[in-house]
Amino acid sequence: MAVLRRVKRPRVDIEVERVSKYFKKEESLSTELADVSDSQVSINAIKAMEAPEFFNYVESRTIDLLPVDRKLEDNNRFPPNFVGIYSKVRLMRSKIITPVDTVGCASLPLTLNEKYGILKDQIKPLHYRLQLLVALMLSAQTKDETNAIAMNNLMDYCMNNIGIKEGITLEALLQIEEKQLDTLIHPVGFHRKKAAYIKRAMPMLQEEFGGDVPTTIEGFNSLPGVGNKIGFLALQKSWGIVAGIGVDVHVDRLSKMWRWVDAKKCKTPEHTRKALEEWVPRELWNEINPLLVGFGQVICPSRGKRCDLCLANDICNNVDRKLVKLRNFNESPASLRGDHSQLLTHLQHTLVASGSAAPRIKKEETE
Repeated sequence: MAVLRRVKRPRVDIEVERVSKYFKKEESLSTELADVSDSQVSINAIKAMEAPEFFNYVESRTIDLLPVDRKLEDNNRFPPNFVGIYSKVRLMRSKIITPVDTVGCASLPLTLNEKYGILKDQIKPLHYRLQLLVALMLSAQTKDETNAIAMNNLMDYCMNNIGIKEGITLEALLQIEEKQLDTLIHPVGFHRKKAAYIKRAMPMLQEEFGGDVPTTIEGFNSLPGVGNKIGFLALQKSWGIVAGIGVDVHVDRLSKMWRWVDAKKCKTPEHTRKALEEWVPRELWNEINPLLVGFGQVICPSRGKRCDLCLANDICNNVDRKLVKLRNFNESPASLRGDHSQLLTHLQHTLVASGSAAPRIKKEETE
């Protein structure tokens, strides 16, 4: 078993300029950084790990959803509604299965490999890291379910046309012509650009990174079509390094909607990332992405939000009161992405316990 050397980090005093409208201007803020990102890990030790040890290691350092009973302690750095909303979103996420949980970029390689007969403990970590990177590169402006179709096309072609039993590997992607790659990933948005990016990136991985993915955010950002969002998410699940918050459209939209960041100043997801990192506790930097992405996919999408099912509808500043009043638990499950049956049951029990009239849930919704 590879042994990783953990070094106790000293207290670090940093100067943080508070720019959020929630905070008064202060000269400085002394903060002790609990840096979960880099306890002097040995990249070579990680590269030497077999699948079971690798996945256990990464998952222990990048827990997607922390326990619901793990309380957030409020402090004056947080926006006023942060603890209340975040805690309720965490509870909701524990009761719904969303696309990001099954076919999101981190889980998609596992789902695909299992479909093709390769179990989790049989996947070479080297191949998982590459498949994760490719999935992330394809994911921009694309739903997880659509991204899964493109990745399945690619997996099938690599195995059955090129004859590589491991599926998507660096060797396989180097062999595929760009035009053929574009055809395979056609379902995703901007497929032509993404095909070109992937074809340019693969030789770079081979020549500059020893046939593996980069180990730093600078390395990821050197690849065509890769920015901080992809880089931070790839670092987390490739090496167990949490160096920044991965901000996609859901995290960006919800953070602005709840006024966790100043929408006037945060014109891009990158602006939002920097604003969030000023005050979001480091221990939440990994969790906040899958937490808000899943919530944004199922309960609070940009169109067709379900305030009637949201546990935070009593404190959300953007709640649609008409939807809450017209609450209908008997609506077809097909109206939502993912599985929300446990949430519906929880809502019914909560309403009964509070003495409110709980709409009856159809049997098929809880099966």
